Amino acid sequence: MSDASIPTLRTRLTRRPAGWLLFPSLTVLILFFILPTAIFFIYSFLTSRYYRVAWVFTLENYYRAFTTPVYWDAIFNSLLIGLLAAVITTLVSYPFAYFLTFRITRGRNIVLFLVVISLLGSYLVRVYAWKTILGREGVINSFLLMLGIIKEPLLFLLFSRLAVILTLVHVFLPFTMLPILSSLQNIPSELIEAARDLGCNPLQGFLRVTLPLSATGVLAGFAYTFILSAADYITPQLVGGTSGGMIGLSITNQFVKVGNLGLGSALSFFLLFLLVFIVYSVRWSARRAHLVSNA
Repeated sequence: MSDASIPTLRTRLTRRPAGWLLFPSLTVLILFFILPTAIFFIYSFLTSRYYRVAWVFTLENYYRAFTTPVYWDAIFNSLLIGLLAAVITTLVSYPFAYFLTFRITRGRNIVLFLVVISLLGSYLVRVYAWKTILGREGVINSFLLMLGIIKEPLLFLLFSRLAVILTLVHVFLPFTMLPILSSLQNIPSELIEAARDLGCNPLQGFLRVTLPLSATGVLAGFAYTFILSAADYITPQLVGGTSGGMIGLSITNQFVKVGNLGLGSALSFFLLFLLVFIVYSVRWSARRAHLVSNA
């Protein structure tokens, strides 16, 4: 065997185990994500009735999704609630992540551990907690009645758009905070010190150095929260009421109660296309404004 063939043989031996290590992840991805998505995408073009799918190609499902005013109202409400929840969580998460990165020296790992451990809390428990807080005999109404500020409980707190937004902000706050925290921690301290040496005050250094370099994490956290909030269906079902109804609940009803799998799939992909379009439009606008890199 020549010496020239030794590197090639070593390369093959090192690449082959790496490929096999990806096999379990690819298997899970195909079985539990790609395959179900492909099946429901096919369902969206088929006729369905009473939980049965007939192999008859049709565009009626997408036509109903595009032309039914009820679905458009639900989609608009979903996008509005998702946008408000994402904006609020981003505005709350950024100062906390900035303070945790540049101001806290002792106990930083403990605070970060508490943020991560909050992700393990039950989603339903947090939703029911807000249902208890905002209810007729909840903490807020009881406190206001005790102070004499109101004479009767405030009924608009629960089963409203406000209740859905507050719950979603509480649930997805850690998901927004972690990408922002990661982007802030990757900023070299030498750049901030160089900005100060060049005459930038703290505000100018933040606007010219810290904020642009952390914009990718901000955009990632915003997009993640926006997509999850706009597609949520449990929260509006428990605390939303009429004004807090979202398209996720309509999609669930098509699958569970009505049994129209085709229309439910079409509504799901219609929402998916809208969310992808909005997220990429925001990213494109950020790139045009030179807030994020072109990578």
